[in-house]
Amino acid sequence: MGYTQKVAVIGAGISGLACAYRLKQLGVPCLVLEARERPGGVISTIRRNGFLFETGPQCPRFPQSVWQLVRDLNLETEFVAGDPGVKRYILRSGRLHRAPFSPAGLLGTRLLGLGSKLRILTEVFRSSRPPLNEETLADFVQRKFGAEVLDYLVDPLISTVFFGDAHKMGMESAFPAMVEWERERGSVARGALRARNSKRQAANADASPRQAGMNRNSDALRVTDALPSLGSFRTGMGMLPEKLAAELQPGIHYGSAIAAIDRSRNENGKTETEWKIRLTNGENIAAEHLILAVPAYVAAELLANTAPRLAAPLQAIEYAPVFALGSAYDRSQVVNPLDGFGFMVPRREGFETICTFWNSSLFPGRAPEGKVVMTSFAGRNLR
Repeated sequence: MGYTQKVAVIGAGISGLACAYRLKQLGVPCLVLEARERPGGVISTIRRNGFLFETGPQCPRFPQSVWQLVRDLNLETEFVAGDPGVKRYILRSGRLHRAPFSPAGLLGTRLLGLGSKLRILTEVFRSSRPPLNEETLADFVQRKFGAEVLDYLVDPLISTVFFGDAHKMGMESAFPAMVEWERERGSVARGALRARNSKRQAANADASPRQAGMNRNSDALRVTDALPSLGSFRTGMGMLPEKLAAELQPGIHYGSAIAAIDRSRNENGKTETEWKIRLTNGENIAAEHLILAVPAYVAAELLANTAPRLAAPLQAIEYAPVFALGSAYDRSQVVNPLDGFGFMVPRREGFETICTFWNSSLFPGRAPEGKVVMTSFAGRNLR
């Protein structure tokens, strides 16, 4: 038997690294086991010939918990903020239309017909109740606003943000607040306005008079304004896992693929609390506690013999089969002005492409002078 660890973390993706780093802050020793030869999981940055390609998240949002991690790692000066109000586009019939994230944008968009616009804008004056059984996001949107809104507003957003399928996402699981607003107020818009006013009143109660005035003057209900700050790092998203991994050395073992995990047993065959981890190279490691920071299907495979009742629901979790394609061009080859975030593709358009990010328009240093870089995500029909 190998050495005993207090905690063993399997997987050096961002979740496993962040967990191990927090344990280190708390004074809890742990060992991270990673099958690959690098940290980061899906987060990886390829730097080549002056170009910077991201294989995973392109411009993620940084909520408070992630900001705290950035500060702890002293990476604030490396952070590059993205513009939350930058233009986003949606493809329809071969043309890019600016995504409408405000009432004014909704009125002017050609993505939707007049009937669909009216159904959205008049929802505040109507009353409805959600069904007793949980409905899918697609069912909800069709019931409230119609198929066109689902196809050309909701579907491209959900596909891009979650790589999900609105026909498979449960409303109460994914958007419980919207279900509650309709249930309590009879209208999603009325419920959202009431929740917004309650938050503003609570904030104003603790704010200075000047700040309260600023809150009153920012009444435009914009989707992007309510989201946490988005951004990246000067040398790419790979900097975050790379920095975490450096802080955790020598507690990360790369090339450590797991062959099996089991619970230790005493001489009488009774299961003990300790975990036994066997690597594919034959090494055995014992740990008091075990953290599986791996995809659900990998965790299910590892737990199949030890905890079959847990493995079964993990195996049932579905993953989106998506791949990323980075491409670089001379600026003169691209007719589009690339004045924004990128564009989203509704599945109704019939393309494999889900979305394309204009990386060199989002952040500096992504491409040499006179060049552009963009990343497309595709794989919608690979299931």
